[in-house]
Amino acid sequence: MKLSLLGNGIDSLKAAYNSLEDIDYLLEGVEHRVKDAILSLNHANEILFKLLLKQRSECLVFVDIKAYMNAKEEMRSKGKGNVFEVRPSLQTIGISEAIKRLELLCDIEVCSYLKKSLDYLKRKRNQIMHYEIDLNEGEFNALIIKLTECYENTIRFFSQHIDGLSNLVEDARFELYEQDMIDDPDVESMNDNAYYDYLAELSDKQ
Repeated sequence: MKLSLLGNGIDSLKAAYNSLEDIDYLLEGVEHRVKDAILSLNHANEILFKLLLKQRSECLVFVDIKAYMNAKEEMRSKGKGNVFEVRPSLQTIGISEAIKRLELLCDIEVCSYLKKSLDYLKRKRNQIMHYEIDLNEGEFNALIIKLTECYENTIRFFSQHIDGLSNLVEDARFELYEQDMIDDPDVESMNDNAYYDYLAELSDKQ
């Protein structure tokens, strides 16, 4: 198993999209899809911001840069491939710090509409992760709208910095079962075009 920062972030983006897409078709069980969308979308942004930082310098991803340097020195001396193999207690930064470092150290401006979406997302994520959440129907419907906006804002921003982002998300989470090969050997016909349709609609809004 191998998940790079790019692969990890793209996987979570597709998970968020799938959850939001399923909401429109569910009569019951919507709550867990919304929870999945919140957690996946928050994770996708955190990982992809770290990717942008790592592309400039890997040390920017870590809370304590000196601790990272010590871990990297130990990693090299022991012939390991990852700093976490020698220092599993190393801490990486969160979304807010990642945005600050991107803007102040890498001169990459993060648009205000994405920041606003992520602030809202963070509040809902924290409620779910650390306590509980209780919304009336109106608040719940507003949450769905804001989650969709946050997803669209995420796609717009990272598309400027990651080549072929839309195609990567489209191809993510493809699963092939042994029975599928028996029933339908034409794997290409199994690709779902719904995401491309969604992207076309998103482009029309811009």
